[in-house]
Amino acid sequence: MTENPHACRWRAAGNLRSTHVLENAVLGFLAIAFLLAGTSPQAWSDDEGGKPNIIVIMADDLGYKDLGVHGCKDIPTPHLDKLASEGVRFTSAYVTWPMCGPSRAGFLTGRYQSTFGYYENVSAPFDPKQGLPKIATIASLLKQQGYVTGGVGKWHMGTTDDQHPNAMGFDDWFGFLGGGRMYFPLDHPSYKGRFTPIKRPLNMKYLQHTLPVIHNREPVDWDQYLTRELTDAGVRFLEQNRERPFFLFMSYNAPHLDLEAPEETIAKFPPEQMTKIPGVTPKSRSIYGAMVDEMDAGVGRLLARVDELGLAGNTVIWFLSDNGGMKKTSDNRPLRGAKGAAYEGGIRVPMFVKWPGKTPAGKVLEAPVSSLDITATTIAMAGGDPEAAGLHGKDIRAYLTGQSDEPPHDALFWHTARNMNPEGVIREGDFKLIIGKKKLELYNLREDLGETNNLAKTHPEKVRAMKARWMEWDKGRKPPLWTGDANIQYAGYDWLIGSPHYKARSE
Repeated sequence: MTENPHACRWRAAGNLRSTHVLENAVLGFLAIAFLLAGTSPQAWSDDEGGKPNIIVIMADDLGYKDLGVHGCKDIPTPHLDKLASEGVRFTSAYVTWPMCGPSRAGFLTGRYQSTFGYYENVSAPFDPKQGLPKIATIASLLKQQGYVTGGVGKWHMGTTDDQHPNAMGFDDWFGFLGGGRMYFPLDHPSYKGRFTPIKRPLNMKYLQHTLPVIHNREPVDWDQYLTRELTDAGVRFLEQNRERPFFLFMSYNAPHLDLEAPEETIAKFPPEQMTKIPGVTPKSRSIYGAMVDEMDAGVGRLLARVDELGLAGNTVIWFLSDNGGMKKTSDNRPLRGAKGAAYEGGIRVPMFVKWPGKTPAGKVLEAPVSSLDITATTIAMAGGDPEAAGLHGKDIRAYLTGQSDEPPHDALFWHTARNMNPEGVIREGDFKLIIGKKKLELYNLREDLGETNNLAKTHPEKVRAMKARWMEWDKGRKPPLWTGDANIQYAGYDWLIGSPHYKARSE
């Protein structure tokens, strides 16, 4: 494979046989039955051995409709569309919160984040209270199953030594620890010297978005558009770990703000040709389209390398967004709301999975599933026991493969307050109840996906029953790990040396 000339300067180091005619006849009959049922005879079963490689690709703030497979007209996404067509696509896939931090905390731990007090985004990355507590993650659980574990991109789970990805189960991490990152190196001409040199500490917003790119615990030099840089790192991880079962978390920060993309990519999306979306300016949509295009190209390059390395037949690939798209950039229609909202536009996301030889190509599944199910199912695929590990998601392998058409959940739950206030959501069948500060909202999503007709007054018994069930579930919530912002702009991490935010440790 020819390497990108602008890549960063850093380099990381038996089939069962039957002997009886009768057995052959039975097997032939079963194969025909499987075909007639529309289910592959290679569908998963408990007695099949081997550990698949697992890749989870997570976008950041991607709009529900901003994929071709979901009907997007102005932003082509051929590589993600191809992935969806080769696997199973979910139409009612959810994350556990409508904002980045708690949603990612839920996925990474496989637990409802309210059960360990994670209610809001890390806003002050050097505050040691903000971020994940000491807790098992999908990476640490997979290490127990013999996997080599890697992560690329956005962390947003805290910066202390105990919160670092390497301390949380990731053997290898390339990315940044804040909630986002400027998409070009800070000396890029487009910034006109705003960040180089930085003579005094930046405010919290820019501190989050200017933290160094690091490989494990060391800063690295890089000189290209960040989405391309992250893809390069993902490809390197594949190349270096192809000989043993691996887990790779490709945690893109695209298309999260700030709106930045290479000029030549933006030129592919003239503002006047972009879809008109209420609240979204054509210029914003143009740059956002370029950012999605760059991410899609990165996914295509990553998956092409999986093929070239001969890994495609034994690699499970998941894709999802961490929450709904932003009002200023994205198209979440026909869903109501956007990032930050308890409506479908905040918590329902694109999600699909390709499990070669197991999932039927092009299958669309309508029953509600959760990002927590990715964690639980991944642990089960690796040979672990998600229930024994205390995970809150379901092992949905039978649902993915068509061995069962039973919905994995009879209810899904959310605690949506940024504290312990009793606010949240329950989805039970077609009905969704939003428990807000001042009112209750009940919707029938099968009849009213846009959540326009509040049925709370006409279905009082349904409201009471669903609220009681949610209240019982919410008893598991824990006090917040932190409250409010903290004005902490200094830390003693070696990777900050040379930064105005560096302050040598007192010890």
